[in-house]
Amino acid sequence: MTECRQTDHSGDQSSCALDSAGTFFLERAPLKARAKAVQDAYQQSRPFPHAVFDNFLGPVRATALAARFPNPTHEGWMRRDYREQSARFGQLQRTGFEGVDASIRHLLSELCGMAFLDFLATLTGIDGLIPDAHFRGAGPSLTLPGGHLALHADFNQDRKRNLKRRVTALYYLCEDWEPEWGGALELWDEAQTRCESQYLPLLDRLIVMAHGDTYWHGHPSPLTCPAGRYRASIASYYYTATPLPDVEGAHGAVWAP
Repeated sequence: MTECRQTDHSGDQSSCALDSAGTFFLERAPLKARAKAVQDAYQQSRPFPHAVFDNFLGPVRATALAARFPNPTHEGWMRRDYREQSARFGQLQRTGFEGVDASIRHLLSELCGMAFLDFLATLTGIDGLIPDAHFRGAGPSLTLPGGHLALHADFNQDRKRNLKRRVTALYYLCEDWEPEWGGALELWDEAQTRCESQYLPLLDRLIVMAHGDTYWHGHPSPLTCPAGRYRASIASYYYTATPLPDVEGAHGAVWAP
């Protein structure tokens, strides 16, 4: 498999640090610097805007997270076996991520936090991005050998909050993934005639891509990884609100006399 690369050039620089208790957190300044370095390439990428960030959290942190990723026996998974997708597990948010390791849940929180939102705004040029702390349709997912996800364009609205979908972030936790196993994220042209970019689900790889109704993507060929291995990822979606006109009477805080 020949892999397209639209990635940053930060080398071994990761985007997180540890506090005194050993908990990692995303660092705002290094993240914004990484985004700024590739913001032009993001807009120019084909077949639609996207960017790839390798070594996002660093190998030590990513390896620890991969070891704690919920395995196929986790009771919260919902399995999908349809023509469009098969041997795929997801929907852990239905039970509030009950039983999911604290480090994975912490990463989910960081994906909704200020540092990551500022990173996305710098990269995409979209101000006012709103995360979904409920991870509707997102969160951790797992695909077993033989599983696939057909080409598709994602849903475009958060109907519960009346928000417009704008950006998708995909983070991979697949240790020692071999290219011959497949599973690359494929990005296809609007006419669905050819794959223009593809990226393997490598450990500690983050992919950020714009949302669009003709932005076709998936991993349509069945995985050929051996038994006991699986494609592990975490998805997070970001939205914007409809701009409001200046409303007469809008004000800041009103202080009691």
